Amino acid sequence: MKQTQLVLLVVLGLGFGMDAYSANLATVNGKMITDVDFQNLIAGLPLQQRELAKKDQNVRKKIISDLIDQELMIQEASAEKIESTKEYQDALNLMRKQALVNAVVAKKLGSKVTPQSVKEFYNSRKNAYSTDQIHAQHILLATEKEAEDVLNEVRKPGVDFQKVAESRSKDPTAKNTRGDVGFFSRNMFDQAFTDAAFRTSVGEITGPVKTAFGFHVIKVVDRKVGKVQEFAEVEQEVRADFQKELLQKFVMGLRKKAKIKE
Repeated sequence: MKQTQLVLLVVLGLGFGMDAYSANLATVNGKMITDVDFQNLIAGLPLQQRELAKKDQNVRKKIISDLIDQELMIQEASAEKIESTKEYQDALNLMRKQALVNAVVAKKLGSKVTPQSVKEFYNSRKNAYSTDQIHAQHILLATEKEAEDVLNEVRKPGVDFQKVAESRSKDPTAKNTRGDVGFFSRNMFDQAFTDAAFRTSVGEITGPVKTAFGFHVIKVVDRKVGKVQEFAEVEQEVRADFQKELLQKFVMGLRKKAKIKE
């Protein structure tokens, strides 16, 4: 995970309601491992794996064995007084922050992620889930002004776009690729980049397009027309995109109300 900003590990709709009971599954140096420990461990697994862990005795035994190993390491860490170290306290503080982020996201946004809302999100942007592909070239610049200058230059008749990319682009691969990124689908690159590319006709040049890397000038070379994938084919991807959009809007709302100095 990138550490350039607070990692928002989004856990939407995670449920902990289960029929847990305190049966003793094992004892490690006098410390009991109970069914509650087992249920807590499998709670974060996908439904199919969770059900398998409950029904398959071999899987259940493996998970109990993992719990025993975990308890042994916890006891060893306690003996080594790991909890008093700065490294542990720093990690614990990071986990506390992440837990708070997860909790507020689940409380504020979890109820909004329903089968109906996910399907409506898909219906509102079906084209985003097509198998269309674009072949493009780009020139990456550090500032918008530089990008505008390059855009005006490459739009002139007879100017070799790739030659300019080779000499002007800040992309470290430009010397070898001459700005050519090949064919790509809508979900391969930064959304602003792909949105701009897919809006552009073959042979046309667009820009400046701002991404986290800088400002891009993009030339569309070719296009492969695909098909819109059915909801069932991309349901998990749609759900993730919907959660991401909800989170972005939520954070933007918090930013608008906050006093931030950078």
